[in-house]
Amino acid sequence: MKIILKIMLVIFIFTGCTQVNYSVQEYVPQNNNTTKNSVDQSGEKSFWNSNQDASVNNVDEIAIIFPSHTIGKYALEATNSISTYLINKDNEFTLSVYDIIVQNKKNILDVVEKLKKDNVKKVIAMITKDDIDELYNITGIEDITFYFPLINKYDLPNKDKFNNHNFTFGAISYKDQFKKLIEFAAEKKLVEFYGSSAIGRTLHNYLKNETIVYTKKIDDNNGQYQSFLKENEKLDDSVVLLNTPIVKSSILLSAINAEELEISSIVSTQLNYTPLLFSLTQKNDRTKLVIANSIGNIPDELEEYNTLIGNNLSYSWVNYATIVGVEYLLNGEIDIFADLLLKEKQVVYPVNLFRIGNNSFRRIQ
Repeated sequence: MKIILKIMLVIFIFTGCTQVNYSVQEYVPQNNNTTKNSVDQSGEKSFWNSNQDASVNNVDEIAIIFPSHTIGKYALEATNSISTYLINKDNEFTLSVYDIIVQNKKNILDVVEKLKKDNVKKVIAMITKDDIDELYNITGIEDITFYFPLINKYDLPNKDKFNNHNFTFGAISYKDQFKKLIEFAAEKKLVEFYGSSAIGRTLHNYLKNETIVYTKKIDDNNGQYQSFLKENEKLDDSVVLLNTPIVKSSILLSAINAEELEISSIVSTQLNYTPLLFSLTQKNDRTKLVIANSIGNIPDELEEYNTLIGNNLSYSWVNYATIVGVEYLLNGEIDIFADLLLKEKQVVYPVNLFRIGNNSFRRIQ
């Protein structure tokens, strides 16, 4: 019953409009003498005991900002992930939610002004690297500690200029995953199939300095994949880098298996680390498949809470990176995640390789 009552608190309502949407979720443990807990969407902060300072009550206060029309479902999932983490701590908390709708310069500047006005000090900022420069010259920005779960510091061309800011970055490293996958290829020739989406293009660009003997962009105009698979000598004894989303990947895996191609291995990054593989592919389709994964160990209770609300930590690196950020913002370290490091304001994740069994991922490295 206790778990059900807690999970019932993880409810957020987002509405589409042209201005910042702001809500506050508050929680008080059942053994606390204070009884007020509510979700307030009026735009005004309310506390469990308005006559006492939050620091006296040892209240965890944190905010999340995101562009809901830009990142879609990740906005709700990340917010719920934060909520389950905070509820799991069983401490009083206030979670403020700022939906900027669309990521652009004006909305970012406006929401920072609102953060300053509301005296918010710790923020999960779910924005991409495209507009992070907009934060650099804002007056007073140094008083707010930001954590960016969607940005890897080493993907920023001007990363060093943020060293004097309270910015910490939490995205996984696809570059590190590619490095380990290419090492696994053991100097065999490389072939790449990549998707036309933003993530497909990004992964493709990460390989620009690698020697790729054959590259094919996979889009809706390709028709039958056999047209570029059949009798393609460049694929013989190659390692195929699969930079396509799960649906296209499953079709490609099936086509490769049907053509009985003499491919050495098929490898992929986190993009295809998903249980959907087991429902979208046949066992023989994935025999040669190896996938990189950087999601580490998750506390059992936290994973259970997320499972109860249909939120995924084990297979969603965005949700996982967000939880790591909350731990960092509230405690100043990430020691509960034993296999992670914090280096130069970037979370460093392990890269493990997995083969795909009948109904599970089996770690091989």
